[in-house]
Order: sequence, then structure tokens, then C-alpha cells
Amino acid sequence: MTGFFPLLWWALGGAMVLGAAVYLFMEYQAYLLRTDVINVPGGLRFVAQSFSVEVRHASKEIKVVAKEAQYTRQTLPAGEPEVQSGALTVTLPAVGMQIEVGRISIKGEDEEAASATGFSRIVLAASDETLRQIEGKEASERSELRLDRVPDSIALDFQQFANGVRAWIDKVEQQLAARIAAKRQREQDEASAAMMLVVDPKEDVTVPLSEADREARAGAQIEKWRAAAGFKGTSTEVSYDARGQIAWLIDLDPVGRVILHAAKRTFHGSLKGATITGIGNEIEIAVRDDYWTEDDPRLITFRILGGTTPENRRAWKERIEILIQGFNPPIHQPR
Repeated sequence: MTGFFPLLWWALGGAMVLGAAVYLFMEYQAYLLRTDVINVPGGLRFVAQSFSVEVRHASKEIKVVAKEAQYTRQTLPAGEPEVQSGALTVTLPAVGMQIEVGRISIKGEDEEAASATGFSRIVLAASDETLRQIEGKEASERSELRLDRVPDSIALDFQQFANGVRAWIDKVEQQLAARIAAKRQREQDEASAAMMLVVDPKEDVTVPLSEADREARAGAQIEKWRAAAGFKGTSTEVSYDARGQIAWLIDLDPVGRVILHAAKRTFHGSLKGATITGIGNEIEIAVRDDYWTEDDPRLITFRILGGTTPENRRAWKERIEILIQGFNPPIHQPR
């Protein structure tokens, strides 16, 4: 019996060491598969042990830091692909990006169906095709960042993060398309206005125009702005100079849309989010243009109704305030 107890203690000690080793191994495996999404200044970051993906809202970019990846960049239409691999830090534009997550399967010679490997592949493909297409140009560059052998559980967590990134990218692309379309429209409006307002070189500016001629010139310009806006106001007030050039205009329709012109700038759109203020012998209307976002909530201002009577300005101000309030009706608390 004297040799039994030492043997027992050795067996128990070995079992404890083995149990501790198994526990540490399982903890290490859990550590390797751990992921997190954290808030960073101006964006979000997905973090895994082998890579991180950071969304930067202000610059509209996505930064990837990976311990092992392959990055391919190609100049279009027929440039030679440039390939980098290993530990990489790559920043890609969000506009035009596609994110794909797919499981890696293998198929043996004697197998009918492919078998799962437990790993997935993450591909972030970026191209300036979307941006250039919006601008009416040909694509000039394409790039791809590929992460292989990403454990399936990490890839699944990343897929949920990527779904949110995709929704953000869609919003960015829609805002960009709207801004470029608005810019084109403004350029067309300005060109039309310039053509309309340029004095004919044959015209003798020392000869005064009749009131009917001045009104006709101003009316023609207003119709151009109405055509660009796609609506016509039912309440209109305008001031123009001796050559029929418009100094300020308000053209208001009863559903809360407005055409404004002052200081050689023109706006057409909704009064949602607008403000109105009386300033001296004018009123100032501030509205949301196509560049307005919650991240940059500045409004563009138009001063109008200068030279009209206080009663007239007061009536306009009350009418516009009612329309603005209609977009945000007051909340009545239950008694």
C-alpha cells in the first residue's frame, strides 16, 4: 500500500494539470474568436484578433488593418494589377464599395458534395465606377482587399456589422447623387438666368424700358425657375430693377413648397425645417438646400420683401410660419 498513495497523488496531479491545460486551451480558442464593435471618434470599428475594419463617416472611407491579407489594385481600363500581401493597412473609399462574406468549402476527388472547412473569406471590393458614373465619367480604378481563412463565427459577426455598413454606404451614395444632380440643376438655372438677364449689346441701356417690358422680362425668368422646380406658387411677390432683372422673389404654394431668389441665388424646395425672422424692413427665410444633413445642419438664407409695407411683411411671415409648423405639429400631452 505504501506505493499506492504516491501513485494516486501523481494521477490526481496529472489530471489537474491536464484539466488546467484544457481549460486554458479553450479560453485561448475563445479569445481568438472574440469580436467587438466599438465607437470611435467619427465612426465605428469592428475588431477581431486578426483584423479590424473602421468606418469613417466624415471622410466617407473604410480603413482595414489586417495581419494577413491580399490587396489588388488596378488602373482602368487596361492597367496591370498591382498585388500586395501580408500584414496590410488599407483605406478604401466607401462610395462604390461591395462587401462579400462567403464560406470556404473543399471537395475531394471521391466526394460528391463540398465539405465545409470552418473558415470564410471576406472580400471588400472598391471602385470609383459609381462616383464617376454619377459624374458622367468612365471608371478609372478598381481595388480589392481579400481576407482568407477567417473563422466562420468571426465571419458571421462581421456579416452583421457589414449589413449596417451597406445601409450607410447606400445613404452616402444617394446623398452624393442628389448633390451632383442639384449642382447640375443650379448650373443650368444659372446659365438660363444669365442668358435671360444679359443685356443685348444692341440695346441702348440709356433708353428706359416700359413697365410692361420690365414685367415681361421678370415674368419670363420666373417661368424658367418654375419649370426647374416642377411647381408653380399661388402666392407670389417679386421686385425687379429698371432692366427687368429680379432683385428678390418669393413664389409660395399652399403645401409648403417655395421658390426663393435673392442676392443672385435661387432655391426651390420644401419649407420643412425652415426658419423665418423679421430683420429691419425685410424678412429672412432660412431653408435646407441639397447639401443639408443632420451632421451639417446649416441653412441657406434669403432676405426678401424689402421695400414693402410692414403689414405686408407681417402677413407673409404669419402665412409662412403656419406652413413651417405644419411639418412639425405640436405634441399635445394627455390630461
